[in-house]
Amino acid sequence: MKQKNNIPKKEIKKKEKKKVNDDSKLVGFSTLNQVSGVPKPHSYKSHLQVSPTKVIKEPLDKCSICGQTILNISQAMCSPDSSFVHFDCVLDKIKSEHPVRENQTISYIGKGCFAKLEKNENGSWSIIERYTYESQENYEKMKSYVEEAKV
Repeated sequence: MKQKNNIPKKEIKKKEKKKVNDDSKLVGFSTLNQVSGVPKPHSYKSHLQVSPTKVIKEPLDKCSICGQTILNISQAMCSPDSSFVHFDCVLDKIKSEHPVRENQTISYIGKGCFAKLEKNENGSWSIIERYTYESQENYEKMKSYVEEAKV
């Protein structure tokens, strides 16, 4: 092995390659975004007015089933006698009045209605019975009451 200034040949070749790479640096654009003309990111400030968020003023009524205060009216229902009740209280009441088997459950299906659901062998659910707890009229009253309670 011949040495130049006490440096092995392999190291001399590496230094020469580095020199070639250093000389061939690109000048100009450094990113694809600059080449394609994409503008630099900047913070966006809207000129539209934002209305303040509304908060529900809780009436803090008592549940006619359990007697406890309803802390969140948006999660309550209107009973047939037009009083407020906890959703969970209604669900527990319906479950106690209509017992279910192992492959069945009671679930809320919307607009004041509950249903007894049964799971078949394929794993899909079907409705066995429907239970209307909140009438359409009471449902609409409750919905409008919650909207009016927003401040």
